[in-house]
Amino acid sequence: MRAFRFLSLAVVLGLTMSVATGEDVKSGPDKKIGGAFDVKAITGEKAGKTLCYVCKFGGEARPAAVLIFTQKADDNLVEVVKAVDAVQKNNEKLGTVVIGVGGVAAADFEKIQTTHKLTTPLTIAEDKDGPKAYSLNKDAVVTVVVYQKGGAVTKNFAFKTTKEAAAAAKDIAAAATAAVK
Repeated sequence: MRAFRFLSLAVVLGLTMSVATGEDVKSGPDKKIGGAFDVKAITGEKAGKTLCYVCKFGGEARPAAVLIFTQKADDNLVEVVKAVDAVQKNNEKLGTVVIGVGGVAAADFEKIQTTHKLTTPLTIAEDKDGPKAYSLNKDAVVTVVVYQKGGAVTKNFAFKTTKEAAAAAKDIAAAATAAVK
């Protein structure tokens, strides 16, 4: 009986350790952004236009920006965007944009915008898989890149699900706040 309990405990600990030490998903640049890329704006002041937000932020000499790449548009994503919106509202010079990739459609973002009235522009990447220079991992449903003027990445987040991203919304907001100072 004692041996059975020990074996059970060992199995449980082994499973816990394998989950805890599982490899995190990596996606996007971690040192310098991948440069310019075009998106179609679905919401915001540029709705309906094709433009480069990285270029726009650079031209406006914004001290920092947050790029949120997503393969899914749901309420968990909204939590991330709301956290970034809150930072942007207190730091008007922060550039923020959501980029739909991997099949996110304009209708997905229009629905979210109608329901939640987000400040951050919702856009769709011209290249369905996202800009190649950003090395987005298809296993990362959400990739967030926080960078400062000049393109130096200050923080990179990658999540396998939008639920994981929502759980880290405060951390993403904190990284955006730190980058803009």
